[in-house]
Amino acid sequence: NSASQDIEVFSLPTVSMTDPADVCVDEGLVSLSATPSGGTFSGTGVSGTSFDPASAGVGTHIITYDYTDGNGCTVVTTQDIEVFALPVVSLDNPADVCEDAGLVSLVGTPAGGTFSGTGVSGNSFDPSVGAGVYSIIYNYTDANGCSSSATQDIEVFSLPIVILDEPIDICEDNGLITLTATPNGGTFSGTGV
Repeated sequence: NSASQDIEVFSLPTVSMTDPADVCVDEGLVSLSATPSGGTFSGTGVSGTSFDPASAGVGTHIITYDYTDGNGCTVVTTQDIEVFALPVVSLDNPADVCEDAGLVSLVGTPAGGTFSGTGVSGNSFDPSVGAGVYSIIYNYTDANGCSSSATQDIEVFSLPIVILDEPIDICEDNGLITLTATPNGGTFSGTGV
Protein backbone atom coordinates (compact mmCIF):
# COMPACT_ATOMS: atom_id res chain seq x y z
CA ASN A 1 0.00 0.00 0.00
CA SER A 2 1.32 3.29 -0.94
CA ALA A 3 -0.10 6.61 0.10
CA SER A 4 0.00 9.68 -2.04
CA GLN A 5 -0.71 13.28 -1.27
CA ASP A 6 -1.17 16.18 -3.66
CA ILE A 7 0.80 19.36 -3.06
CA GLU A 8 -0.56 22.57 -4.44
CA VAL A 9 1.98 25.13 -5.67
CA PHE A 10 0.73 28.70 -5.63
CA SER A 11 1.83 31.35 -8.07
CA LEU A 12 3.60 34.35 -6.61
CA PRO A 13 1.44 37.44 -6.53
CA THR A 14 2.10 40.13 -9.13
CA VAL A 15 3.31 43.14 -7.18
CA SER A 16 4.29 46.57 -8.46
CA MET A 17 5.25 49.76 -6.70
CA THR A 18 4.82 53.19 -8.28
CA ASP A 19 8.25 54.71 -8.92
CA PRO A 20 8.35 57.84 -6.74
CA ALA A 21 9.66 60.99 -8.42
CA ASP A 22 12.98 62.37 -7.19
CA VAL A 23 12.47 65.26 -4.77
CA CYS A 24 14.13 68.20 -3.06
CA VAL A 25 14.97 67.76 0.61
CA ASP A 26 12.31 70.33 1.61
CA GLU A 27 9.56 68.74 -0.50
CA GLY A 28 7.38 67.46 2.34
CA LEU A 29 5.89 63.99 2.63
CA VAL A 30 5.73 61.87 -0.53
CA SER A 31 2.85 59.36 -0.78
CA LEU A 32 3.89 55.82 -1.65
CA SER A 33 1.64 53.43 -3.55
CA ALA A 34 1.78 49.84 -4.68
CA THR A 35 -0.54 47.18 -6.01
CA PRO A 36 -1.99 45.14 -4.60
CA SER A 37 -2.46 47.21 -1.44
CA GLY A 38 -2.01 45.78 2.02
CA GLY A 39 1.73 45.33 2.00
CA THR A 40 4.34 47.12 4.07
CA PHE A 41 6.69 49.90 2.94
CA SER A 42 10.09 50.24 4.59
CA GLY A 43 13.34 52.12 4.20
CA THR A 44 15.08 55.20 5.48
CA GLY A 45 12.58 58.03 5.81
CA VAL A 46 9.55 55.73 5.37
CA SER A 47 6.66 55.83 7.81
CA GLY A 48 3.46 54.02 6.91
CA THR A 49 2.73 54.92 3.29
CA SER A 50 4.83 58.10 3.27
CA PHE A 51 8.44 59.01 2.56
CA ASP A 52 9.92 62.04 4.32
CA PRO A 53 12.83 63.51 2.31
CA ALA A 54 14.00 65.69 5.22
CA SER A 55 14.14 62.69 7.53
CA ALA A 56 15.91 60.52 4.94
CA GLY A 57 18.43 63.21 3.98
CA VAL A 58 20.20 64.02 0.74
CA GLY A 59 21.15 61.03 -1.41
CA THR A 60 19.61 58.01 -3.10
CA HIS A 61 17.38 55.85 -0.91
CA ILE A 62 15.82 52.43 -1.50
CA ILE A 63 12.15 52.01 -0.66
CA THR A 64 11.00 48.42 -0.17
CA TYR A 65 7.45 47.09 -0.52
CA ASP A 66 6.82 43.71 1.10
CA TYR A 67 3.54 41.97 0.19
CA THR A 68 2.20 38.62 1.37
CA ASP A 69 -0.94 37.22 -0.26
CA GLY A 70 -3.64 35.02 1.30
CA ASN A 71 -1.68 31.87 0.41
CA GLY A 72 1.35 33.07 2.37
CA CYS A 73 3.36 33.80 -0.75
CA THR A 74 5.59 36.87 -0.34
CA VAL A 75 7.01 39.19 -2.95
CA VAL A 76 9.38 42.05 -2.20
CA THR A 77 9.93 44.89 -4.68
CA THR A 78 12.03 48.04 -4.45
CA GLN A 79 12.28 51.48 -6.00
CA ASP A 80 14.93 54.18 -5.66
CA ILE A 81 14.19 57.78 -4.79
CA GLU A 82 16.80 60.52 -4.94
CA VAL A 83 16.68 63.44 -2.52
CA PHE A 84 18.40 66.57 -3.81
CA ALA A 85 20.05 69.19 -1.62
CA LEU A 86 18.84 72.77 -1.79
CA PRO A 87 21.16 75.11 -3.66
CA VAL A 88 23.42 77.32 -1.53
CA VAL A 89 22.33 80.87 -2.32
CA SER A 90 23.84 84.18 -1.27
CA LEU A 91 23.10 87.83 -1.91
CA ASP A 92 25.86 90.43 -1.70
CA ASN A 93 25.05 92.90 1.06
CA PRO A 94 24.28 96.21 -0.68
CA ALA A 95 25.71 99.36 0.90
CA ASP A 96 23.25 101.74 2.55
CA VAL A 97 22.56 104.81 0.40
CA CYS A 98 20.92 108.23 0.37
CA GLU A 99 17.60 108.51 -1.43
CA ASP A 100 19.14 110.58 -4.25
CA ALA A 101 21.77 107.92 -5.08
CA GLY A 102 21.50 106.24 -8.44
CA LEU A 103 20.43 102.66 -9.02
CA VAL A 104 22.19 100.07 -6.84
CA SER A 105 23.33 96.92 -8.68
CA LEU A 106 22.34 93.67 -6.98
CA VAL A 107 24.48 90.53 -7.13
CA GLY A 108 23.28 87.04 -6.20
CA THR A 109 25.15 83.73 -6.30
CA PRO A 110 24.74 81.48 -8.18
CA ALA A 111 23.79 83.69 -11.10
CA GLY A 112 20.47 83.24 -12.84
CA GLY A 113 18.04 83.84 -9.99
CA THR A 114 15.53 86.63 -9.53
CA PHE A 115 15.47 89.61 -7.18
CA SER A 116 12.34 90.96 -5.53
CA GLY A 117 11.27 93.53 -2.98
CA THR A 118 10.16 97.15 -2.80
CA GLY A 119 12.27 99.29 -5.12
CA VAL A 120 13.66 96.28 -7.00
CA SER A 121 13.49 96.08 -10.77
CA GLY A 122 15.48 93.43 -12.60
CA ASN A 123 18.85 93.31 -10.85
CA SER A 124 18.75 96.88 -9.48
CA PHE A 125 17.39 98.67 -6.43
CA ASP A 126 16.12 102.25 -6.81
CA PRO A 127 16.63 104.28 -3.61
CA SER A 128 14.18 106.94 -4.83
CA VAL A 129 11.46 104.79 -3.16
CA GLY A 130 12.26 106.91 -0.09
CA ALA A 131 13.89 106.69 3.29
CA GLY A 132 13.56 103.42 5.20
CA VAL A 133 14.87 99.89 5.50
CA TYR A 134 13.99 97.56 2.63
CA SER A 135 14.42 93.79 2.34
CA ILE A 136 15.84 92.50 -0.92
CA ILE A 137 15.22 88.83 -1.70
CA TYR A 138 17.23 86.72 -4.13
CA ASN A 139 15.49 83.50 -5.20
CA TYR A 140 17.32 80.79 -7.16
CA THR A 141 16.07 77.47 -8.59
CA ASP A 142 18.61 74.87 -9.70
CA ALA A 143 18.43 72.28 -12.51
CA ASN A 144 16.76 69.77 -10.15
CA GLY A 145 13.93 72.23 -9.45
CA CYS A 146 15.14 72.89 -5.90
CA SER A 147 14.89 76.48 -4.69
CA SER A 148 16.55 78.59 -2.02
CA SER A 149 16.58 82.27 -1.25
CA ALA A 150 18.74 84.82 0.53
CA THR A 151 17.66 88.14 2.00
CA GLN A 152 19.61 91.32 2.72
CA ASP A 153 18.41 94.67 3.99
CA ILE A 154 19.35 98.02 2.51
CA GLU A 155 18.77 101.29 4.33
CA VAL A 156 17.90 104.43 2.43
CA PHE A 157 18.68 107.66 4.26
CA SER A 158 16.69 110.87 3.92
CA LEU A 159 18.44 113.86 2.44
CA PRO A 160 19.33 116.47 5.07
CA ILE A 161 17.27 119.67 5.15
CA VAL A 162 19.71 122.53 4.57
CA ILE A 163 18.82 126.18 5.22
CA LEU A 164 21.15 128.93 4.03
CA ASP A 165 20.63 132.13 5.97
CA GLU A 166 20.07 134.80 3.35
CA PRO A 167 22.87 137.40 3.41
CA ILE A 168 21.90 141.06 3.33
CA ASP A 169 22.53 143.16 0.24
CA ILE A 170 25.66 145.30 0.65
CA CYS A 171 27.87 147.74 -1.14
CA GLU A 172 31.02 146.43 -2.67
CA ASP A 173 33.22 148.26 -0.17
CA ASN A 174 31.54 146.83 2.98
CA GLY A 175 34.14 144.10 3.60
CA LEU A 176 33.67 140.41 4.34
CA ILE A 177 30.27 139.02 5.30
CA THR A 178 29.95 135.89 7.44
CA LEU A 179 27.76 133.21 5.84
CA THR A 180 25.68 130.91 8.04
CA ALA A 181 23.62 127.81 7.36
CA THR A 182 21.88 125.05 9.25
CA PRO A 183 23.06 122.40 9.97
CA ASN A 184 26.68 123.44 10.62
CA GLY A 185 29.54 121.63 8.96
CA GLY A 186 28.73 122.12 5.29
CA THR A 187 30.77 123.89 2.62
CA PHE A 188 29.95 127.21 1.02
CA SER A 189 30.85 127.89 -2.61
CA GLY A 190 30.17 130.50 -5.27
CA THR A 191 31.72 133.65 -6.76
CA GLY A 192 33.46 135.67 -4.08
CA VAL A 193 33.15 132.99 -1.40
